[in-house]
Amino acid sequence: MVEAERMTGGSSYGSRPEYLPDFMNDPRDDDGRQVMKLDLAENRALAAATLSGFPAATGDVIDFESTPFEDRLWWDDEEHWTRMAAELLSLYAQQGERIAVIWGNYLMPTVTMPVDVAVRHARDILDAGPHFWIHPIGGSVLIECLMDGQVMVVTIPSS
Repeated sequence: MVEAERMTGGSSYGSRPEYLPDFMNDPRDDDGRQVMKLDLAENRALAAATLSGFPAATGDVIDFESTPFEDRLWWDDEEHWTRMAAELLSLYAQQGERIAVIWGNYLMPTVTMPVDVAVRHARDILDAGPHFWIHPIGGSVLIECLMDGQVMVVTIPSS
């Protein structure tokens, strides 16, 4: 089961919010004010509904050797990622909905934000690294983005 908490233990969750993209910590930024940081209980609930349904591979990413996926894409550079993120979010999230970004680095808190904010800041999200997952809240997909350029879209198994 994929679970970022294993990497650092529950006590460290969200202890380094300064690792988040700058706009997410800027209360003066119009987009930053729309970002919500999840506490440990909220993060665990989201992980249970999304990531926990998948087997983990090395590095705490989804094991796609044993998990069927909807799509596999590759980004070449930040510009390409920015376009790809906009396309994926327009396919899987409705305008006005919120998405969650779950970081592979458990020290950074999971965040939610409106889709349009995520699209505007797709490059910032990528630059925060390491790998991360995007989940349109209320949707049935999870998008895994790895730093090697691989992006996987997978349907979350029903419980």
